[in-house]
Amino acid sequence: MSKRFTVHAGVMRALVAGVACGLTVAWLFHFVLPRTPWEFDRWLGGENAAGRERLGPQLAERPVWEVIDEGRSSAIEAAVGHNNAGVALARNREWPRAAEHLRAALRSDPHNASIRTNLQQVLLAWGVDEFHDGTLASAFELFGEASELRADPEVEYWLGRAWWEKGEPTRARTVWEKALQQFPEHPRLLLALADFWEQRDDRPRALEYLVQARAAGIDSAALLQKIERLSREVDAEWDYFTTRSARFDFRHPAFDDPTVLDLIISSFENAYDALLQRLGAGPTAPVRVVLYPLADFYAVTRSPDWAGGVYTGRIQLPVGGLGESSRSQLERVARHELAHALITEWSGSRAPAWLQEGLAMWCEDDHPGERWRWAKELTARHGGTSLDALPQSFSTLEKQVAEAAYATSYLAVVSLEERYGIRRLLSFMRLAAEHSWRDAFVGEFGQSFEDFAASLG
Repeated sequence: MSKRFTVHAGVMRALVAGVACGLTVAWLFHFVLPRTPWEFDRWLGGENAAGRERLGPQLAERPVWEVIDEGRSSAIEAAVGHNNAGVALARNREWPRAAEHLRAALRSDPHNASIRTNLQQVLLAWGVDEFHDGTLASAFELFGEASELRADPEVEYWLGRAWWEKGEPTRARTVWEKALQQFPEHPRLLLALADFWEQRDDRPRALEYLVQARAAGIDSAALLQKIERLSREVDAEWDYFTTRSARFDFRHPAFDDPTVLDLIISSFENAYDALLQRLGAGPTAPVRVVLYPLADFYAVTRSPDWAGGVYTGRIQLPVGGLGESSRSQLERVARHELAHALITEWSGSRAPAWLQEGLAMWCEDDHPGERWRWAKELTARHGGTSLDALPQSFSTLEKQVAEAAYATSYLAVVSLEERYGIRRLLSFMRLAAEHSWRDAFVGEFGQSFEDFAASLG
């Protein structure tokens, strides 16, 4: 039995009505699959799907480069020349040379607001590129220099992002909260702080920031869905307890039979050990798990009645009627969900659905690959399902079509593991955090995903 302590956590009820929210699911004993966790930039627009915006989030939305008219009385001749040269270079994305000219311009005319703005925006855009290229030290230096030029919420947002990426989210929170005092309605700052508090499982506080972001003018169906989902969770969990074990934080209602909670905790700890043995890794602890009565689970997650769980950055499971005879199945469910948590973490939430599902099923197996024959027979009955044609989400598929999609995903992972080994699959996951997953596939396996999909038949 795992050692644990229990804390009662009462929080306010949220009064926002719930509507259906999107989710994705994977095959297990029921269908179970992760829903993509919250991302900072989803609702602001103007960025590509991978979230790797190269010019900074707001640069296209407001004037960035101002060319100074040499006839202006306030202009100093040297400053004008350097500024206008810097602007020309910035338009060609030549950030280092542009910054060099603009620094020289500011030295010549240190009180010129236009030059100061131009330099700040070049430093911000350059820093965003460095951030996405993984050169955090350079990004920190550039964001810091930009921050000293004048107060700007976008600069502070990205400075916080850099702290977050460095693994210091509390420093990120400090930067964002300080900036929010000056810019209380800035959407990115509000969304960033909402994410911070959701990841710390303080849903009421996260919900407060999301509501403020909506009031600040973000008109997005995705934001509304987020608010509604968190509202349902807060409302359902307001009187839940928190029980901690070695690697998990469980939120749950009071159980009439305390041995049920012991069973769940030991099953999840055993599943984590099994994942370590099979993959050599597990998701960062503590992993959050929420246990709902059956009816509450479907009301909160809006899952179809055949769903057996949801991963949303937390593992959400329905429980009821569990006993010692359920241990084996519960450990399989736990391995499956823990695999989703690891894949999401290592890939930066960018793994394709076929990898999420196939690898989670492979980890769920008592013996890896044991359902190969089942998967082959199922896909054959459906006339074959092309791996390359699978959608990014299986959530809208009919149950039989979804089963075939999961089986196809499972066969793909089994094939990759047999050809290259599990370490290469894990390496592919990590590459997907920095590149498009198709490019990561080529980089890791030396062939295009399309060719691999065709080879499966």
